[in-house]
Amino acid sequence: MTINDIAELAGVSVSTVSKIINGKDKGIKSETRERVLKIVKEYRYTPYDFIKNNTNSKSFLLGLVLSGIKKRQSISNGFLHEAERQGYQVQVCLSTSAESESKHIAALCKNRAEAVLWEPVEVAAENDSAGIVAECDSSGTAAVLHKSGIPFAALNTDAAGFNGVLYDYQKAGYTAADILLRLGHTKIRCVYDGTDMQEYAIRQGVERCLFDHHCLYVECKNVQEALSVHNCSALICCDWDTAVTTYEYATVHKFRIPQDLSIICIDDAEYIKPFPPISAIPLSLFHFGVFVCRYLIDKIEKKATDIPAYTEAFTCNHYKSIDLPAPLRKKRIIVVGSINMDILLTVNNYPQTGESISAESVSIIPGGKGINQAVGAAKLGAKVSLVGNVGRDFDGDMILNLLHDNSVDATAVHVDEEHSTGKAYIHIQGDGESGIVLYGGANETISADSIYRSEQLFTDAVFCLLQTEIPMEAVKKTIETARKYNVAIMLKPSAVKEIAEELLPELDYFIPNRKELYRLCPIAGTLEEKAAWFLEKGVKTVIVTLDSDGCYVRTSEYERWFPAVDIFKPIDTTGAADAFIAALAVFLSEQKSLSDALPYALYAAGFSTTRVGVVPSLIDRATLEQCCI
Repeated sequence: MTINDIAELAGVSVSTVSKIINGKDKGIKSETRERVLKIVKEYRYTPYDFIKNNTNSKSFLLGLVLSGIKKRQSISNGFLHEAERQGYQVQVCLSTSAESESKHIAALCKNRAEAVLWEPVEVAAENDSAGIVAECDSSGTAAVLHKSGIPFAALNTDAAGFNGVLYDYQKAGYTAADILLRLGHTKIRCVYDGTDMQEYAIRQGVERCLFDHHCLYVECKNVQEALSVHNCSALICCDWDTAVTTYEYATVHKFRIPQDLSIICIDDAEYIKPFPPISAIPLSLFHFGVFVCRYLIDKIEKKATDIPAYTEAFTCNHYKSIDLPAPLRKKRIIVVGSINMDILLTVNNYPQTGESISAESVSIIPGGKGINQAVGAAKLGAKVSLVGNVGRDFDGDMILNLLHDNSVDATAVHVDEEHSTGKAYIHIQGDGESGIVLYGGANETISADSIYRSEQLFTDAVFCLLQTEIPMEAVKKTIETARKYNVAIMLKPSAVKEIAEELLPELDYFIPNRKELYRLCPIAGTLEEKAAWFLEKGVKTVIVTLDSDGCYVRTSEYERWFPAVDIFKPIDTTGAADAFIAALAVFLSEQKSLSDALPYALYAAGFSTTRVGVVPSLIDRATLEQCCI
């Protein structure tokens, strides 16, 4: 291919081709220049003058000088893709210091690069409260490029004289924070690398958004401090690897995502993976590389003079790991009660004094009214915290794992070093009726101080489910704390011979079974009269559970009998009242009326009798709603 061939293909004179190739094309129409350059690039034509180092000849070589590879791979790929498309070659250099940067620029000048995209080397500099931040120290390199006359753009810097072209990382951070703020989060922390300019820019965007919405940005040393000290409800991670590490940390420390903690990631679209399901704002850095390359080529070919602003609409790819903060989404249900390991013995009849009988089967299952009610409420979708004690033994470990698997907050479950986990020896007869022998164990060490240490849980709670299988000191402190924070109290009076009358006016719901009602009421009379006595003593609502007969409800406004759901054949009635109470609390917390919530509670109670053991027989939300529609 000769210059004559180029001229013939372009339909111009040889002198016109020569002027364009050698940069002496003043006065030549832009359409002619573009046509000639297109043919020259397509055929990779190298003029003889270039071999003689004519300084004005075209080399069709672009320089790409990067200061590292972190988050720059997509920019580089986009730049190379566009250069190839437009017929240019690219010399890629990686700088690790100001000295190597200068050498790369000098080499590109020697090789007659027509334009350079240059990312200035970063050096560490102190930044008061934000840690270590990178700054540019490449003014000498910028001067060399200006002197050479080679068009260039400096990547991600707005320093004077650098011809900076910026990717708006700040806008990406602002967008992420704005999404979380619109959901109701106010305690938001940005997890970033202070030595990386791009991540620091994201953090600045987050801070600016919080400032614009009158929220204070609190700098934390690490994720642990953000969650445990500052109670942050949302985290913004500036790269995918950090987001995954944060996700794993939160999961290990019993934070449910997004129920307890929202996480959103900002990173190059190429790095974001489908699992784990972390919400992300993908950065189109490949397209940014294309944009910068296109600008430089337009500058070389005299189609543009000023660097246009790069704009991008940032959006979240999905909302799987972000949600409303817990206080706005659901109120907490606190369960304070016994935690046992249940040993279930299936027998024909209870053993009489001096009699030995054989059990048909034996099962060992975590139980106790505390666990039963907590898991029952959690399976119905409530945010649940359990307050209680276990021993430092195998049973305790098994119970803590069960709570975690069922999304029950166990931060207030204390591990007793001196006492073993409580036990319940349950004899189940052929008709499903049961009798229980309790060993308190660690349950007996629950004290007023135990409740005091868990007081923060009451600040966003709507119901407190309480039983009397723990010391009365703890029961009284729980009632006092619940009243302090205006939390409604449901009391199940199990394994107790009497209830102090001064406690009764503090109870919103008093839920005994028939035997407990008759044992605890000091007056003679019918079931209705005994329920009315508790109402006279100050209880707001009395609900008497009646096994296969349903329940009886008495309030100051009305009394009513609710029939049981008669479609179930009982196998084990243990814990039916706990399933009832858990469902009742959940649906009342969702603003259903008492008469509307009770059918759900009765169905949950009936369902729980169809299997041996309470926890395995507790109904889930989808099943309950489907059956009760």
